Amino acid sequence: MINSDDVLIALRLWHGGDATHWPMANLRLGLALAQTEDAYGTLAETGKAAKNRAVLSFGLDQLRKVSPEAEELLRERFEHRRDVLTVANRLNISESTLYYRQRQAISHLTDILNQQEILASSDWRNKMESRLSIPSYEALVGIEEAEGLLKDALFFEDEQFIISIDGIGGLGKTALADYLARQMLTTTRFDEIAWVTAKHTHLSMLGRLQIESGRPALTLPLLIERLCTQFGLNNNPNLTHLQRQRLLYRFIKERRCLIIIDNLETVADYQTLIPELKKWQNPSKFLLTSRIRLLSEPGIFSYSHKELNQKSALQLVRQEAKRGGFNDLTHAPDEEILKIYDIVGGNPLALKLIIGQLRFYSLANVLNRFAANQPTETNEGIFEYIFREIWESLDDQSKTVLVSLTQAGESGFTLDHLVAVSELSETAVYNSLSGLVVSSLVDITGTILERRYRLHRLTEIFLLRMIEGE
Repeated sequence: MINSDDVLIALRLWHGGDATHWPMANLRLGLALAQTEDAYGTLAETGKAAKNRAVLSFGLDQLRKVSPEAEELLRERFEHRRDVLTVANRLNISESTLYYRQRQAISHLTDILNQQEILASSDWRNKMESRLSIPSYEALVGIEEAEGLLKDALFFEDEQFIISIDGIGGLGKTALADYLARQMLTTTRFDEIAWVTAKHTHLSMLGRLQIESGRPALTLPLLIERLCTQFGLNNNPNLTHLQRQRLLYRFIKERRCLIIIDNLETVADYQTLIPELKKWQNPSKFLLTSRIRLLSEPGIFSYSHKELNQKSALQLVRQEAKRGGFNDLTHAPDEEILKIYDIVGGNPLALKLIIGQLRFYSLANVLNRFAANQPTETNEGIFEYIFREIWESLDDQSKTVLVSLTQAGESGFTLDHLVAVSELSETAVYNSLSGLVVSSLVDITGTILERRYRLHRLTEIFLLRMIEGE
């Protein structure tokens, strides 16, 4: 909220001057005024100082409607730069009385600006929320580390303009990105928020892959079109693609935008998209979700999303059971629920699918079928969703490295140990590991002095199925 001291500072900076803090520059009210086609919008177009003046002018115009004397006093003192004695003589009052009336006028102006800011903020949040999907979660668990690191990266103004959340399917990357976007709605960090998804399929709670038919793969022209639509830049249907791209570029460069691109790996040619995003960055930022780790891309802040630990997995299972009215599971002993974690690991999607099956079958039956090579519609659905396509794209050496890692357990293998177990050359293992890590199939642990490599529990189950099936 604005206070009287902020308003006084803003009034004293009416004509510009050196200032590192413009009290009105980041108000939602200032952003709203800048987007109008009246005198306020014209006034607010040329930077923070101009936006400061636009907010003050708007507030003073509102003040004049209820207290013309207060508005005149403030304009005389700060817009027209009249000294105290001159204004006091003009109003035929003492200097002390003038100071008193000035304080009262500033207080009144502060109240008006706060009321207008509340309205502008509410309108802005509603507009930004309309660009997001309905959340797929009630509350996220186990994201404390991710939230801290990613929010810090989003708030940095001079670096980390492209931020990537990567990891295998089912970890909740999209939900995390949505959560972060909604956190930004409660701040004044960004002027605009946009969401574009490149996802074609999703997995139902019954394990069926549901295809979004009729939607072309996301390309750069399509991304530009969707962003122009969300930013209200598609009003002229006669614009060429190049004109629309230039319009979007100028819009993004003039505002602090947060643009989320979900499921980057399904973009038609994501590798050519990254250089284009780098042209658009600063002051705007991009938040990407991807199954492909962008570790080799310079200038990208890459956060690899992790599986839930045992405690968080337990919390998620109880939370989902309670939300669905599944009382048997809600009140089950910890040791029974942890059997799910021991088999499935901490992949949130897999945990939720197990919960769905437990409504129809016993815990032992569900877990035995999941761990053993006994296909069910749900189990096959999740393995298809997460692993099948990427498995088929691997060469034989990479498959051998993955199969060798099924013996690594929680502690993982060092490079030397993996070379020994796989019976491949060190060069072959070294080259294969890079691709497997980038594809989010292999997790890295240890320290900078000793890296260790291991599999997610779900990846291990998939690989054991593949071995038994061959």
